[in-house]
Order: sequence, then structure tokens, then C-alpha cells
Amino acid sequence: MRTKFLALLICFACLPLAGCKKDADAKAILTDFDSFTNELVKRVDAASNPADGVDDAQKYFDSKKAEMTGKMDTLKGLRGYQVGEETKKMMESSLVEDAKKVANLQVKYMGTSMRDAAFKAKLDKLTRDYQSLFKM
Repeated sequence: MRTKFLALLICFACLPLAGCKKDADAKAILTDFDSFTNELVKRVDAASNPADGVDDAQKYFDSKKAEMTGKMDTLKGLRGYQVGEETKKMMESSLVEDAKKVANLQVKYMGTSMRDAAFKAKLDKLTRDYQSLFKM
């Protein structure tokens, strides 16, 4: 009886440690993902020729794809009990905002896309590749 009591006491004492939330990990990944997205958009917007910017952004995306896929997989693997309510909301809003930033490139460069089919194809590919990171 005493052994069972001690075992139970140890379990309850360790419960807070075992149940550690992964809020800090999730926030760090969101920060990295946000930086990645901002850099991607910046490379398109900063170029004097949007087509060159899309090429540069695609190269950047390709160089970071494996890393970002791993980070996104980590976020997707988090279960509801592993992060707090505030972090869940932050994850949702941050990822939606990042997706909007890339999607807005198509709106911003619509005129160029209408005049240049090759540019449109490149921008569509970049957008599709980025969106593929979000697939479940």
C-alpha cells in the first residue's frame, strides 16, 4: 500500500513536468515562418523587375523548403493540449497573415501577369509551392 501511495505521489509530482506545454516552441516556429514569408515577399517587391524578383524568391523558397516543411510539420503535429489557448489563436492568425502576404503578390502583380504569361506562370508556381507547406 505504501509503495502504491509513493508511486502515485511521484506521478502527481512529475505531472507538471511531463505536461509541459510547447508554447515557446510554437512561437519560435511562427517567428521563423513569419521571417521566411517576409523575406520571400521582399525578394519579389524589392527587385527592379518583378520577374527577376519572383525568380529570386523561388530560389530562396527552394533553399528553405525542407527546413520550413519540417517546422510546419512540427506545428501540425502539436495537439490542442500541448499549447495554450493564446498560442492556438496566435498560430492561426499568424499563419493566415503569412498566407495572405504571399497571395497578395498575385493581386499586386495582376497587371504584369496579364501582360506576361511567363511571369504569371512563375508567380503561380511560387504561390502554389508556398501554399503546399500548409497542406495536411
